[in-house]
Amino acid sequence: MKKSVYVSMEMQTGTEKLAEAIVLRGFPVKVENDFITLPNGSPQDYHQLKIFLEKMQVPVFWNGDRFQLLTNRFPLQKMREIIHFHGREHSVHMEGYHFKWRSFVTRRYGIRTNTINLCPFTTIMVKALNEAGIVTLTGCNGHGNHKPNFQLSGVYYGVWFSIIQEKYMKNLSLHYNWKVNYSPGGCNAVIMANKSSEKNWDMKKVLADCYQMAVVLTDHAAELREWKKRSFKRSMKQNAETLKQSGDIQPLIHWMKNMAGKLS
Repeated sequence: MKKSVYVSMEMQTGTEKLAEAIVLRGFPVKVENDFITLPNGSPQDYHQLKIFLEKMQVPVFWNGDRFQLLTNRFPLQKMREIIHFHGREHSVHMEGYHFKWRSFVTRRYGIRTNTINLCPFTTIMVKALNEAGIVTLTGCNGHGNHKPNFQLSGVYYGVWFSIIQEKYMKNLSLHYNWKVNYSPGGCNAVIMANKSSEKNWDMKKVLADCYQMAVVLTDHAAELREWKKRSFKRSMKQNAETLKQSGDIQPLIHWMKNMAGKLS
């Protein structure tokens, strides 16, 4: 029997609604015994979340590293305000090590990003990619004018994401076609959304896509990090960098898929 979306929403507690809105804005929180926690959160993560809740004027009580909503109800409009909270302009730098094979194979986790700075609708995906060990520098929702995208830390992470996407995301019902684009010469990689030219970008659909992909990445994060660790070794550096420097990305994609396929 089909469930009513309205009834399901009404049955959620204020705490559950607040937690869902915060998750969709990019803070990976969970509800435990009516308290909201930030699993694996760093002091920086907690500081950002406290600032964010103050900006949103959400009445909460902090008890150590967890907090509780001080009202029984949480309006849908306030959920929207949290989810739509705009990011801030910030610079993104690509350092030399971002492009190196050694950095790719030795790094297990991604980087910590400033959630408040990141664009709404795509932040959840930036966080999930980094949790899964796919180093992602930033993301942009396109602001309705251009392609939503995610800047990865070099071409190896682009190929690795495409391998994961093929294995874990092929059955997702996405609104847009998300593909990895490589810069000329195969030095850089960006995940981009693609659509029919006659259609406009819909931010709700962008968020829906990012949520689906993020759930897959976070649910399998430990498994994906282990798969990468077993598949790629520092001793493969010569092969990897020779293929990358050839200027043709396809041989590198084929080789990395072969290495990953042996242990998938």
